Parts: sequence; C-alpha cells; structure tokens
Amino acid sequence: MTSPKQPDKGKGPIGNAADIRAGMAATGDGPFELPVGLAATLLEASPDCVKLIDRQGAVRYINPAGRALMEIDDVGIAMNKRWAGLWPEAARQTVESAVIDGFRGEVVRFSDACPTAKGTSKWWDVIVNPVRDAGGRIDHLLCVSRDVTAQKMAEVSLKASEQRFRALADNMAQFAWMAYPSGYVFWHNQRWFDYAGMDPVESAGEGWHEVIHPDFVERVVRQLKRAFESGETWEDTFPMRGADGTYRWFLSRAMPLRDDQGRVVLWCGTDTDITDQRRLSERLLKQQRVIELSHEAMLVWELGEGIILFNRGCEELYGYGKSEALGAVPAELLNTRYPMSLDALLEHLEAEGKWSGELLQLAKDGAEIWVDSRLELIRTGGRSLVVETNRDITERRKSDDVRNLLVGELNHRVKNTLAIVQAIVAQTARTSTTIDQFVAGLNGRIQSMSSAHHMLTEAHWSGASLREIATSQIEVSAGETRSVEIIGDDVFVPPQTALQLTLMLHELATNAVKHGSLSRPEGRVTVSWTTEGREHPRIILLWTERGGPPVTPPAARGFGTLLLERSGKLPHLKARLEFDPKGVICRIEASLLAGDEGEQAYFNPRRRQLLRASGTTVS
Repeated sequence: MTSPKQPDKGKGPIGNAADIRAGMAATGDGPFELPVGLAATLLEASPDCVKLIDRQGAVRYINPAGRALMEIDDVGIAMNKRWAGLWPEAARQTVESAVIDGFRGEVVRFSDACPTAKGTSKWWDVIVNPVRDAGGRIDHLLCVSRDVTAQKMAEVSLKASEQRFRALADNMAQFAWMAYPSGYVFWHNQRWFDYAGMDPVESAGEGWHEVIHPDFVERVVRQLKRAFESGETWEDTFPMRGADGTYRWFLSRAMPLRDDQGRVVLWCGTDTDITDQRRLSERLLKQQRVIELSHEAMLVWELGEGIILFNRGCEELYGYGKSEALGAVPAELLNTRYPMSLDALLEHLEAEGKWSGELLQLAKDGAEIWVDSRLELIRTGGRSLVVETNRDITERRKSDDVRNLLVGELNHRVKNTLAIVQAIVAQTARTSTTIDQFVAGLNGRIQSMSSAHHMLTEAHWSGASLREIATSQIEVSAGETRSVEIIGDDVFVPPQTALQLTLMLHELATNAVKHGSLSRPEGRVTVSWTTEGREHPRIILLWTERGGPPVTPPAARGFGTLLLERSGKLPHLKARLEFDPKGVICRIEASLLAGDEGEQAYFNPRRRQLLRASGTTVS
C-alpha cells in the first residue's frame, strides 16, 4: 500500500468503454443512467465502491455496493458533488492530484482515510482509471475504492503486539534467545547485542559461541548439542566476553517448547549474569578460611569426666571463661544437640576413633551457634581423651538456608512460569488457524502474564489488587475503558489466584473486543464483584456483556473457553460461562484465603492497615 500523499501513477486507459457510456446522459445535473450491457452489469455487481467522475471532478455515478459501503441512504448528498470535497481536508490534495493525473491519461492509485456518510471511520485503497470516448478523448474517470479498514487495523494491531513483545524482551534483566528445533539460534534480545557487541547476523546459528571463554567452549557446545538432540532441558554455567573484552559469568538455561505430539517446535533460552554472586561467594570462602585459621575453638574432655582444656577460641566463641568450663561435661555446658544419642556417639568413638559433623550449640548468652565439629579419640597414659575442634559455621548455615530458600523459590517460579508459557503456546497453537492469529494471541497472553507478574512484584508477591487486575486486562485488550463499568470495593487476592484471574479476564476482554459487546460502539461490559463468607471468605465476580451481537454457543471451544472450563475445576476457583443471547455472562467464584493452611482472614493488606489505623482489632 502506497503513501496517501504520493499516488501511484501508470499509463493506459481502462480499455473500450463504449458499453459504459452508451445511453448515459453525459450532460445535465442528473446521474448517469446505466444501459444494459456487460460493463454496466460489472459495475453494478462490483463489491467495491465504483464511481464515475466527470471532467469537472464531480461524481456522476456510484454503484449500489459503493452506496452501502459509504453508508449513503440519499444518493443526492454525493451526486454531482466534487469528489475531492467528499474527503477530509487532509486527503483532498491527494484526491485532486489523482483527478488531474487521471485526465492526463495516467492510472493512479492511492490509499487514505475517509469516513462514511454516517461518520464511520474507514480506510480506502483507490484506483483511478481514465475512460476514453470513441475519439480517444478522456471524458470521465472510473474510480474503484476498496474498503481496507480491517487490513489497516490488523496492521496496527500486529505492530502494537510486536512493540509490546520487543519492550518485554529487550527490557528483561536476562539475555534471551530462541532457536529452531535443530538448535540454530535465530533471535537474541537487545540486551544480548548491547553486551556482546555483535549484530544479528554475527550472533545467528553458532556465531554466539565466539563470546564463550575458550576454556569452556568445547564443553558448553558438547552439552548443548546433546540437549538439542535429546530434547532435554539444558543448564550450564560459564564465562562470556563482553564488547569491552572482559568476561563475566552467566547461568544459562534452555527449555524446549513442544507441540501436541510432543515434538520440539522451539527452544527458549536465557543467560543470567551471576558474576557478582560468584565474587561474593568467593569472598565469603576466603573469610571463612581466615576465621578457621585464627579463631578455631578447641577443647579436650575425658570420657566419663569433664573438660580439661578450654582454649581462647572457645572463650571467644561461647562466652564462657576457663574457670566456668573446666570440669563441666561439654554436652551439658554447651547444650549440644547431636544427630544421635550421646551414648551412641561414644560407642561410635570407641569403635571408629573419630567422628565429624555439624552441631548446634548454645553460647553463654543463649545464642545458637552452628559448628563444624571434629572429634578424635586419643588414648594416652591409661586415659581416653577426646579432642574436639569446633569451627563456627553459623553464618555459613544462615547463608546456605537463605541461598537454598532463594534457589528453591527461583526454581519454583521459573518452572511455573515456563510451564504456564509452554501451556499457553501449545493451547494457542492448537486453537489458531493462521500464523498471524497465533502471534497475536500468544503476544496478548504473554503481555497479560507480564502485567500480572508486574503487579505481584510491586507487592512483593503478597497479592494483587482485583481492580488493578481488571483495569489492566481491559486496557491491554480494548485500549480504553469507557465502555466498561467496574463495580466493587478493591480487594487483594492471593498470588496464584491473581495469575488465574488475570488470564481469565484477559480472555474475556479479548473475546469481547473480537466478537462480543466491545466489537460495537454501543456495546457495554460490566465487571462487578462482592465478597462473601467470614471463615472462608471469597469473591463472586460477574462479567456481563450487553449491546453486542446476538450470542450463540460456539461450535468449537477456543483457548478462552477451555481456560474458563478448566479453571472451574480448581480447588479454590470456580467459573461458569453462559452464552445468553443478549451477551456473554461469566460467573467466577474465588477463595480469598492466602494459602492452603486455611487462614481465617481476608488476604487484604490494605484493609488490615486501615483497620489498625482506626484502632480496630485485627485477628
């Protein structure tokens, strides 16, 4: 489609137009009267808007399809009017130029926007052909205007979806990439190009291997190739060179996306910079080594007797003085918690002569201390002595606990997110009939998930506002909310329920825009909810559409219908979809409990804060 300001020009008349002109009134104020003939029949039967323009630039004929497309009830509003005057001011110069060039014998094509007689916005693809008389003189122009509004809107929608995907991909913290089932990498996000200093051509295929540290290339390539061949998830850690020549460490993962038959159709990968974490870990190890050498606690005690040696490291670690420790039984003094009974430990020492493990002990002030303990039995002078060496590992244990918690939470969320994305891709592919439909549906649903994750992240994954969920999904799908009424006091919902509601509302809003109430200017949607129950609080949400096309149950179930039906089987969420002829109605019932433990409270931090501020007791 060409620019509306630069019409396409070509040479040559439309051909023999005698059949069009024969019997037409070429003068006077009335419209042309089409004679019986093949060309006239074609003009009358054309599905496009066909017009004849005279040498004064006035409209002398509009076919029936054209009157319908332009929503003209009274043909007099256009007949014998200047054609350019029927266009908006911004397009008139383009139309005038097309008329002038047409009467010069040129075939002109242009595209521009022009509303109908009733104000409906439309885009038109227009071809202007000269019509010559028997003497070869151009006496009229044949103008064929095709309604391309749907294609124009599709182009705009596709461009917006691509922009949203790019914004998500290029602004995520990790490097992201995609590969064909064969393992050929065909896409990286912008963060990768900024870091590596490579362009898409250089990075494609195996080109990105160039930035892997030479000491790791062989191993990484071998393991990655094995994953591509087996279809198994790949994970590895290795350094990669940046554009400035320095190397940083990355945790790289790749997960296969499969079709209904289980075949890999796409690989999605991420590279996460873990350089700072590695440096911190190395620093902690060095500090731990220093502590081990200079502050190691050592004590000696005799089997069946008490402590006979208590060094300075023990005093610093436990807070007891030597006078307090000597003669005391170590297990009683330090409240040591052994992984077995004390008798079993002593039997092990008698048999093996040594034991090692991690123990929890109490300092004098009651503080818990974790130690890496080594016990060695020494028999000398008829005595059985136990040399106990304890290295303080309290901080390491805390770090391990935090690290394990973070890694577990990260793995859980990444796996859940990728599983949801994989399910969305599979279902979208299953219910899409074209690539464009698949891309639009997939991008919309990923954007919906991104919106939900953003809200949950802002709230530190404590929950999300139901009003914000509803508003965001309507804005993503419909672009504005003037035709939507949202009713209900704001309620916070648990994280998992928030994700489920987000996807469900996205599908309802998308369907309303495509097929339901929001597909018509007069259509309206009402989203309302109430809360019920005290011991088991829940919300009852109603999605009601009115003013749209008549509704009939769908012949086939799409992604949205399947999502709502399957969501209705969840333990804490029920959904029912009704195809009322006046408009779709969806009833969703969701629990407000924060987890599976059955907390007897609304999951609403803001409500708790308000109640506390007013002096009300909150259980």
